[in-house]
Amino acid sequence: MFVASPVFFDGLAGMFHAAEGSTAILMLSPWAYEELCSRKAFRTMADQFAENGYPCLRFDFPGTCHSAIASDAIDDPFAWRNAAEAALDQLIELCAPSRVILLGQGIGGLIAGDLARKRDVAGIIYLGAVSQGRTHLREISAWTAMTKPTFLVGASDGPEGGIMAGGFVLSASTASEIKGLSLLKGDAPMVSRSLVVERPENPADVRFAEHLISSGASVDRIPFHGYVDYISNPTLSRLPEQTVGSMLSWVKTHFPSNSSPSERSQSFPSKVEVQGEGFQETFCRFGPGAMFFGVLSEPVESQARTGLIVLNAGYDHSCGWGRYTVDLAREMATDGFAVLRMDMAGIGETPLWPGQQEQVLYSERQNDDVKCAVDWMKAERCYENIIIIGRCSGAYQAFVSAELDMRIDGAFLINARRLVWDPDEDVDEAIREPIQTLSTYRNKIASPRQLKRLLSGELPISRAIKRLAQALGKVADQKLAPVLRNFSKHHRLDRILHARLEALRARGAPVELVYSDGDRGLLEVSSWFGPGTAGLSNYPNVNLSSVPNADHNLSPLPARVEVTAKLLEFARRLERR
Repeated sequence: MFVASPVFFDGLAGMFHAAEGSTAILMLSPWAYEELCSRKAFRTMADQFAENGYPCLRFDFPGTCHSAIASDAIDDPFAWRNAAEAALDQLIELCAPSRVILLGQGIGGLIAGDLARKRDVAGIIYLGAVSQGRTHLREISAWTAMTKPTFLVGASDGPEGGIMAGGFVLSASTASEIKGLSLLKGDAPMVSRSLVVERPENPADVRFAEHLISSGASVDRIPFHGYVDYISNPTLSRLPEQTVGSMLSWVKTHFPSNSSPSERSQSFPSKVEVQGEGFQETFCRFGPGAMFFGVLSEPVESQARTGLIVLNAGYDHSCGWGRYTVDLAREMATDGFAVLRMDMAGIGETPLWPGQQEQVLYSERQNDDVKCAVDWMKAERCYENIIIIGRCSGAYQAFVSAELDMRIDGAFLINARRLVWDPDEDVDEAIREPIQTLSTYRNKIASPRQLKRLLSGELPISRAIKRLAQALGKVADQKLAPVLRNFSKHHRLDRILHARLEALRARGAPVELVYSDGDRGLLEVSSWFGPGTAGLSNYPNVNLSSVPNADHNLSPLPARVEVTAKLLEFARRLERR
């Protein structure tokens, strides 16, 4: 198993995929929601390139993902362009290639084209690239307004003059920098050959390719097969295998690697650190074959007694939705706690276990992932206490692991969609459930538009009937559970849940259940603990609290502040026991 090495340079975090070829690839990622969807795919793409002899470097732009500076703190109008140059220099230092190809997706394609105007670059792959920054940010603002019923933020809810998109933040300086970039104006990037991967029914991609050709550039064009499945949802994202294969063939045809795949080598830095005000971070690999990736945030002035492990929510990688996990970890570290934000197997920077199924959510194999993290935290840092944290599916796994692993002292669960998993339930179907608040979801069900969709055939009536039947069946099973006993699925699952809670109560392990007001996960709580959640009173170690004006993903910044405050109090209370 080969895994990429973390690198850190000029305040930027990166991942280097080593290979012995003479042609190297610098990958420039998209931003925000698109980046969240593409993180795992970028890692997989880089692995495939490296396996064919092309060393690759991926990196996080300033204010994004694992890089050092806070999103809203950037005041340099050249920050992202300078970062791209620094990444190019770092790639050259790492592997001394004879030539470099740029691969940019979304805003990353815009920055790649700009970089090629200034630096010696052999080729560019524009993967669904942005060609005009100002137009793209207008589209981002429109998307943000359209998704506000789900993500409770507007484009102007971030820093003054900046942009917020579904919880992701651009500072005013960075927004201005991107607005000022256009690949349709000025000279075309002078490279020996370019590849434009065109999104379906996207006239901007066609116009961009035609502009490059009219400027005298050598351009090849291929369709972006699988684009919609790739970019529509981070949890449901699928690698566009056909498109990746076509890109690899294009690179091998026009820029041979001059190496054999067997010449690949691998090494890890002994310590990669981010230094911040009151915190320091170490990029780490741990577990069998160093397969797991994580970043450990620790206080600068003191040795932490308590270590926190943050699990992935769905397939969101370890930076979290809107980079909240990074902000959370750094703030907790300044308050004296250590926080490991990790990628579990098959998510973000961590590959699957050998032979593991692609769908990893709600699987028992994730118990092994958490065990590896606890092993590492205990062996390498010797923390007295371990707290496990998760949101959505990560909250479910945190709850399960807290019961299974006696070394876990407390669990902090945010917007858990499940407290017990029905093994007969289809995971893919479950994760497609809406994440809107209960009131929004009910309004949608009762809306004339939904009725119109049903009558027109856009929403298949068979699907509606199936969902209704499933819902009625669950209600009936729950009502009859006291009579049917083990013949009732609700009864069997109820026994598993309460056995889990009994074990945690016996150990005195505190559990905090935090829900956004109206989150659909509250249906799960009321299902198991009755009206007003009266059944929770049997577990004095369990506390249920709510966060107002928050969505499932904690997009609004004030909601994040409140959740962080709850976690800080939870951790302090555990240490005082």
